[in-house]
Amino acid sequence: MNATILIGLAGAAMTATSPLDQDTTAHDLEEFEVVAQRVRKEVSSSAPLYTLDGERMKTMGVSDMADALHRLPGINIRDYGGAGGMKTVSVRGFGTSHTGVIYDGVALSDCQSGNIDLSRYSLDNVGSLSLIVGDNNDIFTTAKASASAASMIITTDAVPSPVDSLWHVTAQMRIGAWGTYNPYFRAGKTLSRLFSFAVTGEFTHAENDYPFTLRNGKLVTRERRNNSRMNSGHAEINTRWRPTGASMLDTKVYYYENSRLLPGAVKLYNPVSNESLHDRNFFGQLTYRNLSHGKFSWQAIAKFNWDATRYRDRDGKYPGGLLDEHYIQREAYASGIAMYLPTERVGLTYAVDYAFNNLSTNQMEVVGPWRHTVLQALTGKFTNSFMVVTGRLLCSIYDNGVREGTPAADYSKLSPSLSASFRPWQDHDIYLRASYKNIFRMPTFNESYYYHMGSTSLKPESTDQYNIGVTWQYGGGRVLESAVLTGDVYYNDITDKIVAIPTNMFIWSMTNLDKARAFGADITASLTFALGRGHTLVGACNYSWQRVQPRTSPADPDYNKQVAYTPVHSGAGSLSWVNPWVDIVVHATGMSDRYGTNSNLPVTRVAGYMEMGITLQRSLKFRRHNVDLRVDVTNLLDTQYELVAAYPMPGRGWSVTATYRFN
Repeated sequence: MNATILIGLAGAAMTATSPLDQDTTAHDLEEFEVVAQRVRKEVSSSAPLYTLDGERMKTMGVSDMADALHRLPGINIRDYGGAGGMKTVSVRGFGTSHTGVIYDGVALSDCQSGNIDLSRYSLDNVGSLSLIVGDNNDIFTTAKASASAASMIITTDAVPSPVDSLWHVTAQMRIGAWGTYNPYFRAGKTLSRLFSFAVTGEFTHAENDYPFTLRNGKLVTRERRNNSRMNSGHAEINTRWRPTGASMLDTKVYYYENSRLLPGAVKLYNPVSNESLHDRNFFGQLTYRNLSHGKFSWQAIAKFNWDATRYRDRDGKYPGGLLDEHYIQREAYASGIAMYLPTERVGLTYAVDYAFNNLSTNQMEVVGPWRHTVLQALTGKFTNSFMVVTGRLLCSIYDNGVREGTPAADYSKLSPSLSASFRPWQDHDIYLRASYKNIFRMPTFNESYYYHMGSTSLKPESTDQYNIGVTWQYGGGRVLESAVLTGDVYYNDITDKIVAIPTNMFIWSMTNLDKARAFGADITASLTFALGRGHTLVGACNYSWQRVQPRTSPADPDYNKQVAYTPVHSGAGSLSWVNPWVDIVVHATGMSDRYGTNSNLPVTRVAGYMEMGITLQRSLKFRRHNVDLRVDVTNLLDTQYELVAAYPMPGRGWSVTATYRFN
């Protein structure tokens, strides 16, 4: 596609300032235009990279975080339904804990279970959402960001630029089916050339008492989910200080709280559930970048994270009639990254991360488990006009301990990775890519110590992942304005694979499979057609085929079966008609059958499904005032389906969103 880049004094000052440039006098330069073809990052990346920015998500009719995740290939989502249902992801057959989540440049962590609940993060505040399988082409990153088989990268809306002194305000209200309402507010301003800030707040209430169909042989009844109410809130304060044109200090203060009732698994004619879950999370992080030393740049990060969880279940089967579990996690984290660019084509980085985690709980076989983690990454990158090659060596050191009891074993390992992207023809945006990555994951505290479920003898999970792919981008046609196609095939060899089998919304059972393998293919396509003045047709789709199989011994009943909750086929698609009146988006997601256990017994089969939705949206603009109106109908055909066995997903629903922006 043709991208128009307007270059002026402000942009040049931000990128060209150095310690030697002491003259800060402003000069008005005549604006000029440069027309060039911009290659999307996912096309030229040496490892599979899929990105949804805010504009693309709007065009595709993405309604929430779970919907956004369905639009990325190779992802398996465990979703317990409704606005308050826990949502975790795994990628290409890797366990959930093998998928890292990076929030504004810093990795999130959960030493208790390793499962990052993505329902905590609102899509309203997200500027872009990316999935990288393997290593990122961006080598100026932390060691922890490289310590996962795949990474979900969440980037929130940035603070205003230093040359923008205006207020930027967003106020939004969303109401929807089943007693859902969700107000959202964001405001940001540059107070001086050196300092900008933004504050964000939102609240969500949902009854989640949606209907579902219960089948018992020939008897079919309509029931409602109960004990499903949720109240959650989230607030952030972000600041950016620019002491020089080539350095900046970013700070983030984040707080989240969610009090929800858990509906439990559906049992025939026994709808009673007395489970509840109360989550609180606070963290503060600082990121300082300095690019002012010629060929040498560096970055430092510090973060403190506190997370509290309380799970309660009232039932006569427990002593005293109550199960009361509480957990408090703490993490102190620091990272330093140095980058050296000896030539325009060669880059070298060294990153070292340190983290201390501990856990207080009443449910462990031990008392006060803790862990010291040291990660070091040495990365080299070579690039020229037709190729990009990146190599990395990651050293992982884990030191485990407890105040009372027997700790899990300590481990250390070197993990290499290599990726390359080639452009065979300079006049065509066609890229061939290949990558290899070895990665190592320690068992979480729950996996090692959880009462009656964890084991200190649980082995770490080690994987070798291989990928080859081709990408193609086209732009400039009169009817077909742009097209982006990607295709990848992969093979993953997994040793001591840790598989999570859900018992309910909160408790998981962990086991080692010893050996497993995954092989599959991911395909994506995005097409834009010009239909006439003001009319555009945008289509996007993705498809994944994957086989993930236990391979310990042919004598095992699970040998060569499909790993639990992993579909063989999955995909999503959307078709959007952008016009001067009301934009219309039709979208669909679906997957094939899955099984609730690795043995693939027919009684554990979870049926496949195809779910459709429609979005109507209109934007109104007047000077600096913008109003967006949007109506969503989800599960248009009222399809009955489950992503986790016995946890029915919502049927047909609706939401209306009004957004006011002043900028």
